[in-house]
Amino acid sequence: MFTSPTGEPLNPNTDHHRWKDLLKAAGVREDRLHDARHTAATVLLILGVPEAVVDRIMGWEPGKSARMRRRYQHLTGQVPQQTAAKVGALIWGPTPQQAPSTPGGSVPGSSPSPVPAGPDVYIACLGGRYVPFQHHDHAQAVAAQWGADHPGTPAHVEKWDRLKWEHEGPGGIRAIRDRMPDRRLVHHAHAVSLPGGARLYVGREEQWFVVAWEFETDLYTDLPVRWHTTRRPGQEIEAHVRGTDQDAVTAAFRETCAQAVDRARNPGKYGDIDID
Repeated sequence: MFTSPTGEPLNPNTDHHRWKDLLKAAGVREDRLHDARHTAATVLLILGVPEAVVDRIMGWEPGKSARMRRRYQHLTGQVPQQTAAKVGALIWGPTPQQAPSTPGGSVPGSSPSPVPAGPDVYIACLGGRYVPFQHHDHAQAVAAQWGADHPGTPAHVEKWDRLKWEHEGPGGIRAIRDRMPDRRLVHHAHAVSLPGGARLYVGREEQWFVVAWEFETDLYTDLPVRWHTTRRPGQEIEAHVRGTDQDAVTAAFRETCAQAVDRARNPGKYGDIDID
């Protein structure tokens, strides 16, 4: 049982709003509280934690844990890459770090440089976005591909002093990349429902696709499909779906819109208003 600091019962939507505040403060994308459970299970997979330990941490019952792991642990690009590297090292011996593939299309000049990080940082300037790299060829490859993906949007590379980036860059030294970022074709779907459940037509396509890089957190995902609904200040409900599998996105969009309509008609059911 969870209570307030004074021992009083919590409003049913308190944890919902605190979770949303936490996401906003952390600067990460909007998501459901339950999705943090998927994240936890996937992180344990990436770390190589034994299955018995995963089951204990996640609270899964023996006999059902295999099915739950398939549901909650998502095979990110990092896992097969690390596995392939281990197999390659066993057969051929250690090799220099390899850059990940780019499912959205090939990126020229993406081979990593064996030269250790120097005093400079190479900034791929992509419109109003600045992405720092340790190696010039990585920054140049991203800028070239960005220009091809966004005709008419300026893209170039600048060389900054490392200390300047650490103190003036939006993210400091933690943001400096030593590898090529992932790039994928991501399918999107979006709709808005009015408080009564009627659809709000905003004059744009309900479904579209875009080539996105992993640093574009508002566009990118490496999952086949993910979706959520959110409430606007004016009580309208937005339905968002995105993923790398077009058929899965289309199917999930129908389910998401159905939830958006239900949420618009029954806000208390989803913790959108205070419940007496």
